[in-house]
Amino acid sequence: MKKHSIKLLSLLMALIIAASACAVSAIAAEDMTEPQTVSDDTADIAEDTFEPAVTGAEPETQPTEAPTQPETQPETQPATEAAPTVGRVTNLERTSFESDSVTLTWDKVSGADGYYIYYLNADRHKNYSRYGSSKTNTFTVRDINHTTKYYFWVSAYVIKDGVVYEGEKTQKQTATQPTAVTGLTKWRSSNVLEMTWDSNPRATGYRIYRTEQGGREVLYKTVYGSSKTTFDDYSVKSGKTYTYRVKSFRELYGTSYSSDAARETFIAGMCAPDYTITSRCQRVNITWNRVPYATHYEVYYSTSPNNSTFVKLFTTPRLYYNTTKLTNGKTYYFRILPIYQSGSTRITGTSLKKSSTITASAYGKSTGSTYIEICIAQQHMWVYKNGTQIASTDVVTGNAGDCDTPKGYYDIDYKAYDTYLYGPGYASHVYYWMPFYGGYGIHDSAWRSSYGGSIYRGNGSHGCVNTPYGAMSKIYNNISSGTPVIIY
Repeated sequence: MKKHSIKLLSLLMALIIAASACAVSAIAAEDMTEPQTVSDDTADIAEDTFEPAVTGAEPETQPTEAPTQPETQPETQPATEAAPTVGRVTNLERTSFESDSVTLTWDKVSGADGYYIYYLNADRHKNYSRYGSSKTNTFTVRDINHTTKYYFWVSAYVIKDGVVYEGEKTQKQTATQPTAVTGLTKWRSSNVLEMTWDSNPRATGYRIYRTEQGGREVLYKTVYGSSKTTFDDYSVKSGKTYTYRVKSFRELYGTSYSSDAARETFIAGMCAPDYTITSRCQRVNITWNRVPYATHYEVYYSTSPNNSTFVKLFTTPRLYYNTTKLTNGKTYYFRILPIYQSGSTRITGTSLKKSSTITASAYGKSTGSTYIEICIAQQHMWVYKNGTQIASTDVVTGNAGDCDTPKGYYDIDYKAYDTYLYGPGYASHVYYWMPFYGGYGIHDSAWRSSYGGSIYRGNGSHGCVNTPYGAMSKIYNNISSGTPVIIY
């Protein structure tokens, strides 16, 4: 009995030991972890190239997740040994200063197979996105926004047994340069020089540099606020030349990021000329005052008031311009721009915009297609026959303020050849005589050697229109009695 009890106890102990061993095995199986797999939320690795894995302009909305792994990515395999140590990128620097790209460089990481580059538009987004990868320690991020705050990450990676191991990311905070200032325009050039330019809404402000004639360039004014795009300089002297350069800038991280400059040169006092503009006989006649320091003038016109649509019509040293025949009833816009030119040096003044609606009449009457047109201010005469201009010549009209030629609408009374003109204290021989109003008429004048300009102010005629012999001969032989004469 005693032996049987001992055997039974031994069997029971064996069963208890066996059960305990099974329980321990089960617990060990629950605690054992699967081989670690490095999750890859990155784009594929570029093969031997600096080109980004993502191309094109910066997206309007940055992704919150990295791109899906391409099929060519090495497959993730259970690690058969310890993961390699991937070094951290050091000395990450920006080496280019452009408005639409940033070039980054860093020290090579020992053992690295390549590098990942991430970026974040810190002005608009909160999440980084993968831009590309590089096999070398330099990379250019392209097609990004100007004057914008950017954060960049660069990390090294190692590929082992088909698994990509990425190291710790290193950050660089920087910004792209502003684009060059555009639209720099002169508005006043008198005892005050005024300019304006287009706004850069991302800029911190603008810097204005000035060079005074004979001096050195200085930082003359700093304007804070992107919407402040005008500047007036009151510290100028008439006749002196001043050159200005305007740059936009953005300040971040204690660094100022500046644009290329726009440039304008003024001559103080070379301002916009005042002028009269009138339409008669389906043309526009423009007469302006002389501008100090100008060597000549450019005439611009447009069929729209939009300043960007003006085109140059004519360049002249004179103080007037007359268009060809324009569309009756249509409105045209004009500008007269004074220019100083000396060798290769060209400086523009400012200009005023005026408009005129085209009319075919003069003094309320129709001129028809054959008529004579005389402008006293311009000291010029045009003659049209059947709609074609047959003569255009300088003349000398009546002495200003003493014997002024009458303005108005007249007709040629008759024509006379090889005759004398008589007046108080004189008798003048002329070959061609065409009176239009009493004793006032158009005739040749052999005693004069020059015409036009300001001769009529102090050395004008007794009221007639003195005309060069060659032009007078052609007019006399093509124009008949009754032809309208319009004088203004």
